[in-house]
Amino acid sequence: MSSPEIKAISVVAGLTRSALPRGALACLPSIMALYQFRVAVMKIIRFDGDLLAKTLNEILNVVEIQGIQWQRFKELNKLLRGFRSHEMTVLSGKTGVGKTTFACEYSLDLAEQGVRTLWGSFEMPLPRICRTLLHQFAGEQLYLQTPMRVAAWASAFQHEIPMFFLNTHGRPSEKEVFLALEESVKRDAVEHVILDNLQFMMGCTGSQGIEDKFQRQDRFVERLRAFATDTGAHLTLVVHPRKVDSDQLLTISSLYGGGKIGQEADNILLVQEEVDTAVPKKYLQVVKNRYDGTVGKMDLHFNRSRMSFKPSSRSLEALPAASEAID
Repeated sequence: MSSPEIKAISVVAGLTRSALPRGALACLPSIMALYQFRVAVMKIIRFDGDLLAKTLNEILNVVEIQGIQWQRFKELNKLLRGFRSHEMTVLSGKTGVGKTTFACEYSLDLAEQGVRTLWGSFEMPLPRICRTLLHQFAGEQLYLQTPMRVAAWASAFQHEIPMFFLNTHGRPSEKEVFLALEESVKRDAVEHVILDNLQFMMGCTGSQGIEDKFQRQDRFVERLRAFATDTGAHLTLVVHPRKVDSDQLLTISSLYGGGKIGQEADNILLVQEEVDTAVPKKYLQVVKNRYDGTVGKMDLHFNRSRMSFKPSSRSLEALPAASEAID
């Protein structure tokens, strides 16, 4: 019997640790077995010490606590206040509305500031994800450029952007996914994980019953939430919505699956598109913000040739020489 077990049973039995003899566990009533692995995890404390220090930090260092500020999506800072560790963000939107394209640029914005990022694409091939990222990074119509220039941009991305990618083959198991996530944090010090998307990761097109799918998805979401909490990495999870009419806007209840996604998420972002206007209007709507409750909208204007919502104005002088890029 381990020391924590002896301590827990001693407390319940009203005995000192020295008064509990070896082998006493076998003699205890069965009800006592419930306590053999329990140790005290709750304490009553006063407003001093660590609690006082953390409270003052919340007040005096509010800018730091708000997190890293977006540079491309400055309007997002007014809504989410910043990008923070230990949080889980859910991003959703109808098919074809631009969820993945936005997720690419949203993550690139942070990676350009040094946030070490892991991209896990379970629906779209990795070369296509990287093509989008490279266009957004360069801010140019790369298909119109010379091979030397494209190679130079690729080299700049490779050396400047701390981004890693999950190279999946087929549909990985849940165990394999979490082993890879944990390895990325331990080995590569990853701070931001993007998983696109939940349904493809879970294999929700299988033959299981609907109830089983939702229960399994809820358990998976709980594990993702625990991963963000325990490791400190920020997890951004792309989620498909339920099928709705083309002219109907999404809400939190539109998220596909059980209620766990809405409950566990710190932030919920919806890419919305209003199609009942002369010119369809697209915007990002923050419908949940656990940090301070701020919600609202940010207009999105897509530049198709650059695959970007906020085209970069990066200086060409920052590029390495073409000869260096292709060495």
